[in-house]
Amino acid sequence: MFSRTVRRRLKKFLLWVEVVAIVMLGAAVGIVAGAFYQMSKTLPPEQVIATFQPRRGTEIYSEDGALLAKLTAEYREPVKLARIPRYLQDAVIAIEDARFYHHGGFDIKGLFRALFQNIRGGDLTHQGGSTITQQLARNIYLTQQKTVARKIKEILLAVQIERKWTKAQILETYLNQVYFGSGAYGVQAASRVYFNKDVKNLTLTEAATLAGLPQRPTELSPYYNLEHFGNTERTVQRRNLVLQRMADLGKITPEQAKKAAKEPLHLAYQRSPQMGGYLRAKHFSDYIVNYLRDKYGEDEVFKGGLKVVTTLNYAMQKQAEQATRAGYLRYGKGYRFSEVALVCLDPHTGYIRAMVGSVREPYKDHQFNCAVQAVRQPGSAFKFFVYATALEKGWSIYRPISSYVRPIRDGNKWWTPSNMGHGGTYSVLSAFASSINGCAVNTALQVGVRNVVDTAQHFGIHSPLHAYPSIALGSCGVTVLEMANAFGVIPAGGKRAEPLAVLSVKRADGTVLEQNKPRLEDLNLASRTIDGMIKLTRAVVTSGTGRRTAVVPNAHGKTGTTNDSTDVWFVGFTPELATAVWVGNRDNKPMLQGTYGGTVAAPIWADFMAAAVKLNPKRNLPDLPKGLQREADRREERSPRTEGNARETVRVTVCVESQDLARRACPTREVKEFLNGQQPTTYCTLHRRPRSRPRIRPRVEETPNPDNTDVPQDPDSGSGADESPPPRRRPALHPGAIRIFVLPERERRFSEDDYN
Repeated sequence: MFSRTVRRRLKKFLLWVEVVAIVMLGAAVGIVAGAFYQMSKTLPPEQVIATFQPRRGTEIYSEDGALLAKLTAEYREPVKLARIPRYLQDAVIAIEDARFYHHGGFDIKGLFRALFQNIRGGDLTHQGGSTITQQLARNIYLTQQKTVARKIKEILLAVQIERKWTKAQILETYLNQVYFGSGAYGVQAASRVYFNKDVKNLTLTEAATLAGLPQRPTELSPYYNLEHFGNTERTVQRRNLVLQRMADLGKITPEQAKKAAKEPLHLAYQRSPQMGGYLRAKHFSDYIVNYLRDKYGEDEVFKGGLKVVTTLNYAMQKQAEQATRAGYLRYGKGYRFSEVALVCLDPHTGYIRAMVGSVREPYKDHQFNCAVQAVRQPGSAFKFFVYATALEKGWSIYRPISSYVRPIRDGNKWWTPSNMGHGGTYSVLSAFASSINGCAVNTALQVGVRNVVDTAQHFGIHSPLHAYPSIALGSCGVTVLEMANAFGVIPAGGKRAEPLAVLSVKRADGTVLEQNKPRLEDLNLASRTIDGMIKLTRAVVTSGTGRRTAVVPNAHGKTGTTNDSTDVWFVGFTPELATAVWVGNRDNKPMLQGTYGGTVAAPIWADFMAAAVKLNPKRNLPDLPKGLQREADRREERSPRTEGNARETVRVTVCVESQDLARRACPTREVKEFLNGQQPTTYCTLHRRPRSRPRIRPRVEETPNPDNTDVPQDPDSGSGADESPPPRRRPALHPGAIRIFVLPERERRFSEDDYN
């Protein structure tokens, strides 16, 4: 057809075309190989791939085993492949990678099939054709960005993974790593979120439902569909497709597929549940997380799989939340307050047993922790430190104090405290129990305001304190945690325990990062100080401003109310626990005038402590201070009764001002009940009998005296120079009785509590 010359030229041309094609092909291969080589250098080292462990969040537990928080960016509960039902494994393989057991990391047939579908659809990124191994490589080491470069890296990583891991390891890791929507990563988490059961208990229908989600986890999530469309049709359609694929591959029979497809979708919840984050005791959990972040860093906390055991007792925490919430609902509207905070700790160890940072809900809108973040004025609760300073300097609890305070210069102004009583004198015991402001200020001035500040700091107050006279009435801010800790010094016998929230921190592999024990500091307080503060705080409960806490056995404490009733407190202790309760408004808005610590905070304290003492873990307490034995110990030490009328307490008439045994000249008297052996034994030295005053005929009462103790004689008793007629013959008393002279009492007009 062609001449020889034409054929020769054509042959030469084809030869050049072939050479050029070979060169171009070689260049293309070289370019591709170079690209693969360059990308391979950006991949993680093989040893990293071989030792991969799924990220696990930190779990925080209470001491009694309750899960308080699960901290992770991805809610995941890894499980072994043996616990995952076979039909769930088959369902995932059927819908995601039917040739999983027959390829070496990537499936060329699947790749071309996906490419063909993308070309038909006009979108090269619509289907990826990725194998399970490729998906695993992408989830672990790469991003979800759909690019050719990422696809090449994905294939290279998949090949490396197949070289290092068995198919069982690949499948187990994939099933624990893949996202199933609604915040669930891995099959166990998905099983909890959607069906609230362990993965090993899933039915075939439920397994098929989960297997269908990883393709588009958000859009296919049944909770998403219920929220946006009011039904779960798309989820059910995808589930049925999975069942059909399983039947086509012979993993189940067609009859099983049809039966499972007819079953309705039964979800465990109406909406996506919270399976991670702060689950219980949320303000305390946040307190723990802040501690962990500061010590270990963000990555370790949220990705390190730490297990943290705290000092919290969840049974007591529930009672704290119940008591504070009930108090808020009972008193909040009437007294116009919006917040309650509570901290309870073991004074002998410093273990924080309960913490309520707010009663407002939901937590996401009220995350401020009023128990540790709010710095509030303690009001008269601060008098605890004033009188502790006085007792440490040798004062007696019966020492008289004037309630009148001369105006004190404060800068350009003159300051005088309110609630100075009747302007007379009181004993330390009476002044503390009745919370007389004037007495507290005079005491602080006499012992030294700087010394009062030092005592408060010595007891554990770390907030800034200023040595002004008004600090005697609680003018500087403190936290609820600080106050509970400081009051705990007395039941601990003068030892201050550093507040402790974390018992232990361990890594997922069992490595112990910290193991904490109580940290105690002996403050070397005089025994008279400890015994005196026990009597003062007990008087508040039995006859003072905190009488509403008397329902708690062996309760001791102090009320506190600030100016304009912006903050009210009750801080107290039993032999086992020390607890502080604060009530108020975060914006410093005043509560209803007349709101006191004794009327609002004390009942909340009592409701909680009545239950908490019973829930406190039983253990042998160290030697308790005199007068602070537990009720059980007190009953054991009690001597046998020898008379039917024997009693544990004695009633005596005391002078209101001195709290010593009353003289006839004492202007105001009251009958008080004391534990036998703790009643005053000396007569009032503040008052003398006026000689011109007519004698008042006494009435004699009988009070059994089981111990036959001697009663001191009134030095003013006897004939004297009194013109009154001699008294009638006293009736005979049975042996051991105490004579109590009950005289007409004058009316006392004191406020229930006090304020600055």
